[in-house]
Amino acid sequence: MFPGRRPRSRRRERPEAAGRRFRSWLDVRSVAGQVFILQLVIVLLLGAAATVALVLQVRHDATEEARGRSVAVAESFANSPGIVQALHSPNPTKVLQPKAEAVRKRSGLDFVVVTNDKGIRYTHPKLNRIGKHYVGNIDPALHGHTTTDTGPGTLGEAMDAVAPIFDRNHKVVGLVGAGITIKKVSGLANRQLPLLVGAVSASLVLASGGTALVSKRLRRQTRGLDPIEMTRMYEHHDAVLHSVREGVLIVGDDGRLVLANDEASRLLDLPPRPEGRLVDDLGLEPHVADVLASGRDVTDEVLVAGDRLLAINNRLTDRAGGPPGSVATLRDSTELRALSGRAEVAQKRLKLLYDASVEIGTTLDVSRTAEELAQVAVDRFADFVTVDLAEPVARGDEPLVVGGVEMRRSAVHGIRPDHPFYPVGRVFAFVPSSPQAFGLSGGEPVVEADLSEATGWQAQDPEQTAKVIEYGVRSLVTVPLRARGVLLGVVNFWRMKQREPFEQEEVSLAEELASHAAVCIDNARRYTREHTMAVTLQHSLLPRALPSQSALDVAFRYLPAESGVGGDWFDVIP
Repeated sequence: MFPGRRPRSRRRERPEAAGRRFRSWLDVRSVAGQVFILQLVIVLLLGAAATVALVLQVRHDATEEARGRSVAVAESFANSPGIVQALHSPNPTKVLQPKAEAVRKRSGLDFVVVTNDKGIRYTHPKLNRIGKHYVGNIDPALHGHTTTDTGPGTLGEAMDAVAPIFDRNHKVVGLVGAGITIKKVSGLANRQLPLLVGAVSASLVLASGGTALVSKRLRRQTRGLDPIEMTRMYEHHDAVLHSVREGVLIVGDDGRLVLANDEASRLLDLPPRPEGRLVDDLGLEPHVADVLASGRDVTDEVLVAGDRLLAINNRLTDRAGGPPGSVATLRDSTELRALSGRAEVAQKRLKLLYDASVEIGTTLDVSRTAEELAQVAVDRFADFVTVDLAEPVARGDEPLVVGGVEMRRSAVHGIRPDHPFYPVGRVFAFVPSSPQAFGLSGGEPVVEADLSEATGWQAQDPEQTAKVIEYGVRSLVTVPLRARGVLLGVVNFWRMKQREPFEQEEVSLAEELASHAAVCIDNARRYTREHTMAVTLQHSLLPRALPSQSALDVAFRYLPAESGVGGDWFDVIP
């Protein structure tokens, strides 16, 4: 019996249920239905093959028999006494017609025809055919050979034999043709087909009866479950054993382990193939083994198993008519606690990304956007943040080549007002061995878990990097600022010794922050470039010289509005 499934009622089955059960073995989705279809196909194929073989064999045998009978009758009649004299008589038909018809009827052939050496018939079953030319190839017979052939005749397609009639000088003076029509040959096979059809029908009846018996036995052994239900139950059983993240153990009433899924084996560190062994012999903690073998109800009881905290639930299996024993479920509360901690960390990171989307890019100023990036990330992700932009970016231009381009420190922010980093406005270039240079050349973030061992980073400025390490900075994540295919600079996230160093799984958060900030910085850069171009264009449109006027002296100076380019104009009108 399957755990949790109630036994079927013993009451008499209702007619409609019996009808459904009868029809179930006709359903191709059921095992019985598939067996029935297979048997039906096999019987039909065998019947068709037997029919074809019968027809071919009977046709072959009947054709050979017809050929032999035709040859025998033709040669016997051709060599019969008085045949030559009858051919030379004044009226051969009067002498030969009765004899030919008598032979035809006694031999069962369809025709016995006598002709002269020109092929003109003297006899024929149909009198209106007498005197006409024989239908068929008679040349070999005219040369003294008995021939057989299958072809069209006056009575239809027939098997005929033609034998020569010799006189005393062994000269062909006439021919005898004897044969039987193909229609009569086929009739021999038709008389045997009913026996074959009866055998096929009997086989179908036996197959149906056998299928019904198989279906009944299968339903009894599977307790009324059809294949779909059994497949679904097996899939659920397999999912429990291999997929769920909760341990399941079934213990029989004799204290032996009946079933243990993969998760239970992992949580309890069970030996290989533990099924069938006593619970006390599995090497479990004594208090855990006692709960599993006690047979008592347990709800969310927390037990220590090695370095794990397991929440155990135990229930008896014979409450709903199942077999005696108990089933226990195990949950690792240690991992759940760790999962809740990771969920909290993920929530904080999402909150940081949301705040970054709101607080970064509030203005179209490049330096202010860099400062906003540094302020958002400090304390919640890093202890210090520095932003270095390529020198042309601050002017609104695009850096042609990142490697070797001078960088300007655009923002510095941290948990303390004092810091050991370059101040804002400092212009410098990264050495090729520094992690910032690697990140800019490859376009990927670089992690330095321990700056005291990062010789490439220390080569940037040994005196300054020594101050950074002495200050207590421990680790670094540097991420290139890339937007719309342009590398604008680099952002550096620093952590002190009091915090855990950066790990690879934190790089994705740093990339998200840098990606959003890079787009905002690029927007500000584009605005600065377009604003500068507009102001330059506006100034270029101003007059370079004043018109000469005799009535007054004119001087001018133009200053654009603070908000940008306006629609202002002026002129001197005479």
